[in-house]
Amino acid sequence: MVMDSRQPRPLDAAYTSPSKQETDDYKLASDSMDDDEDYGSGYRAPATNPNKKNRKKLAIVLIVVLLLALGAAGYELFKHRHVATKTPAKTSTTTSAQPPPQTSTNSSTTTHYVSNGKDLNLEFDYPSSWTVTPASANNANDQAIVLNSPSTTLTVADGTSQTGKVTVNIRPGSATITELAAGMATAAQTSAQFAYKNPTPSQHQYPYLAFMHFGSSSSAASAQSTNSTGAFEEVMITGITQFNKGDAISAASLNQLDPIISVSFYHCATTACAGQAAGSLSITADNWQNNSLFQQVQALFASLKLN
Repeated sequence: MVMDSRQPRPLDAAYTSPSKQETDDYKLASDSMDDDEDYGSGYRAPATNPNKKNRKKLAIVLIVVLLLALGAAGYELFKHRHVATKTPAKTSTTTSAQPPPQTSTNSSTTTHYVSNGKDLNLEFDYPSSWTVTPASANNANDQAIVLNSPSTTLTVADGTSQTGKVTVNIRPGSATITELAAGMATAAQTSAQFAYKNPTPSQHQYPYLAFMHFGSSSSAASAQSTNSTGAFEEVMITGITQFNKGDAISAASLNQLDPIISVSFYHCATTACAGQAAGSLSITADNWQNNSLFQQVQALFASLKLN
């Protein structure tokens, strides 16, 4: 029988106080116990951290918010894609309602013209569908420049529709205004001013237009008395010279013009419609202002640069 060499302490032995190491161990164990919950056998349960509960609640809230945001985004995406599928039908309806394209006589496309003569030293823009002679930059001899529109339907002074054209003439100042030789021209309307877009220093910016009516009677006064509609057959740029309605217009009253720029209206009996064709057409002031062909003439006048 093996005997334990350590001797038990007698029951009645005197009490010995714990060592410092034992005291420290006990204190450390006590601090780790929870102050509120009883864990049994005289000890308390370890304390729980309140921050862990708060973080758990916050995580739940964030997950709910994220799910709501994803749901809202999905709804918006579905709504926009649903609307986009209807767009082609609207586009098709709009396309079918578009007006037909304009004819060539109403085209806004223009061509630039330069006259390199000594007297006719000028430039302008004219509708590209028109014809012009002589060719641009080929007028060293100061030939009269003649522009013709394509033949088209014109409403004349009596309200009927006629096939016709407009002819613009640009003549040197030395030329004779032959249409005034008979002495029967009158001002069908009071002169009106217009503005050059980019005048040169030698160019009057706001010249007058004279609206000429040529009667078949023996005098200008008689011709004007029979012109109840105020119609005219020619429009001329008269510089600073102006006329009142009914005034006689003579070549002598316009001898200061240089160059001589005018537009006339002619009836076309044939497809060729050359020169003065089948005679003059009379138009009204309302047609002059509102007809697209005559507006092209006015744009040509405004583009003139006289050097």
